[in-house]
Amino acid sequence: MTKRSILPWVIFLFIFAGEFALGFYISYVKGYMHTDALSRVANAFYVLYSRDPHLGAIGFIWNPLPSLMEMVLLIFYPIFPVLASRGLAAVIMTSIFSALTALLLYKTGIRYELSKLMSATLALLFSLNPFVFLFGANGLSDAPYVYFLMYTVIEFSFWIRERKTSSLIFTGFALALAFWTRYEAVPFGLSLALGIVVVVMMLHHREASDPQLKLLEKYNKIEATWILVLVPSIFSGLLWIFFNYTIMGNPFYFLNSEYSNVAQSEALKNDENFVRLFNSPLLSLWFIAKKTMWYSLPLLGVLLIRLFSKRLHKPDLLILLLLFAAVPGLQFALLMKESSFGWFRYFMYVFPVVTAWLPYELSLIKERWKQRAAFSLLAVCLLCTAGLLSYAVTDPKIAPDENNFLSIETNEYAEAQRLERTIAQWLDNKFTNETIMTDSSNAFTILVNTSNLKKFLITSDYDFKKALNDPVGTEVEYILVPRPFRNGPKSAINMQYPDLYDNGAPWATLYHDFDNQWRLYRVHEPVKPENK
Repeated sequence: MTKRSILPWVIFLFIFAGEFALGFYISYVKGYMHTDALSRVANAFYVLYSRDPHLGAIGFIWNPLPSLMEMVLLIFYPIFPVLASRGLAAVIMTSIFSALTALLLYKTGIRYELSKLMSATLALLFSLNPFVFLFGANGLSDAPYVYFLMYTVIEFSFWIRERKTSSLIFTGFALALAFWTRYEAVPFGLSLALGIVVVVMMLHHREASDPQLKLLEKYNKIEATWILVLVPSIFSGLLWIFFNYTIMGNPFYFLNSEYSNVAQSEALKNDENFVRLFNSPLLSLWFIAKKTMWYSLPLLGVLLIRLFSKRLHKPDLLILLLLFAAVPGLQFALLMKESSFGWFRYFMYVFPVVTAWLPYELSLIKERWKQRAAFSLLAVCLLCTAGLLSYAVTDPKIAPDENNFLSIETNEYAEAQRLERTIAQWLDNKFTNETIMTDSSNAFTILVNTSNLKKFLITSDYDFKKALNDPVGTEVEYILVPRPFRNGPKSAINMQYPDLYDNGAPWATLYHDFDNQWRLYRVHEPVKPENK
């Protein structure tokens, strides 16, 4: 093999090995995984190993692609139980996508005729950014989403430059895969649609042989381009709505059910800081601007290059700004709808969008010395971004979610996972064939750590609703319920029986209490009140 063919694979393997090593250390050695990541693993786990194995068990709240990919890895669960119990299926998945992202950036640089040194440096400066690196190891959906997002931007830039229809096709399918990964792809698709208008109206046809090109022809070009780029993602969205309707009976179940982001965001109405944001567009814009600025140095670098090269007026810069604005625009809309937690990581996607644009930006500079100078400026911006984001992770006031990875010994989520693993072991030692009903949206850590998932009657099982409405009249022998928290995730059992956790019921007697965080009730025939 030649050096040219070896280098990209060296980059891929280097990033994958580093990501997996960190993810293995956090999830297996330290015993902590982000709850969202472990929940996605659990969704895939139910499809294969629950009482009623079926694809619908993957859930209808989160976009299903990450769990579908993890499901393939979980085929090997009987040999390697830690794929589920410690969430290593998710770690492998995100490690692969992080490595693919580095490979994508390198190959993009080469295609734009940047030097191998520039291409490799760009790929490593992005992938080894400590904040980005964390998301390649933590099992969340961000790593695959970033890959599809960057692929979309890169292929779109190829179309701007080369005008090949194949690039539009790749852009459309990458955007659709981004949608199947995270909902943030929806506003990004809107920005992309506006970007197409800019290209057709101000770039491609500006250079056309016929200067009197009619507006109708431009409209036809926009329409045809929209069809190529947007139909795959629009079809995906309609398909997702259809699945929600046919299986859950509500086409917008993912949007407004009791498990949706809208429902979980109800807790924010009790938070004075968020109430102020909800009631003030200006405060919300300032909140969004402060979060976004942490990731914005590469964009500043692009603007400086454009300023010095007198290209600030070029219309392709407007395309980049439109793509950049999709993320803060979505967060502003959600804050106005009172349904965003405003987590620090929600704003990170502006960073990969701009980074994916950089090879195109550098390719516009023809003089080698100017290109090297521009690259040096962008490299400094990427290094400074790494420093800024590394600092942000150390401050729980800035990035509380990410800071949990630095405080595994004391953070409440890690403590809860340790307790829930002991609960799973206790239940395995105590019960074999008994039926225990629990809400999987809360009990997922327990469920992926049990040695026999089939003894649990969970939310995705066909007869869960029937058992929930009539535990005594069904085969349910025990009910496992979490302690209800006012601002915590909701449990279907607690909502159905709001007094059960604290007071039991005439048909349920407390069997065991787990540190006043979970309680196991034994189901029996209702106790008749004594005659006075």
